[in-house]
Amino acid sequence: MWNEYPKIGANALNNVFGVVDPYVAGSGGSDGNGALNPLGTLWTAPSPSQGSIGLATAAGYGCYTTYKYVRYSSTANPTMVAGPAPVYYTDETFTTVSGVYSEGLNSGVNACAGFMLPNTGSVAGVGLGSGVTAALLNGNYVWIAVEGFVPSCYLSTGAAGNAIVGASGNFAVAVATGVIVRIGTIWGTVSSNIGDVLVSVGAF
Repeated sequence: MWNEYPKIGANALNNVFGVVDPYVAGSGGSDGNGALNPLGTLWTAPSPSQGSIGLATAAGYGCYTTYKYVRYSSTANPTMVAGPAPVYYTDETFTTVSGVYSEGLNSGVNACAGFMLPNTGSVAGVGLGSGVTAALLNGNYVWIAVEGFVPSCYLSTGAAGNAIVGASGNFAVAVATGVIVRIGTIWGTVSSNIGDVLVSVGAF
């Protein structure tokens, strides 16, 4: 039942975009350290047209999205950005991610896990604003999007229609060239580095 009915931790947005569940060593939970779901849990949410997460946007209204429950842990712990942003698996457990490309497995090459949902943006139902910081995020549990439509993502570069890949830096993307694992397609206009993404990392 975990995958069908995940536990969404209490948060200001009342949806997966606001989840930062605290890691507390030895406190119980599914991993013994406070996780509300088994690490790696996948959940394909019904589209907003079916009332799944109540986003205040018409974009993506009929699109399903698959989310994954992971732990965010970064040595560099960079400043968060104002939209869902790419993160990288740090090892082969596929349960721990970082926003720093060089902290990803094999120095980040093709290690993109998906788009981390907690962010400092102000879009209704999507951004936590000043309610989250890098210090509050690091070491704790979050949801990332691995497949489907994600609104108001942070895009360090790119324009509508561009296929994107992970890139060197923090929470960064690059326009895809050549043969490399693509993480999504920019869907619609990008304004002030914010745009919608059709994420295509893969549900694994």
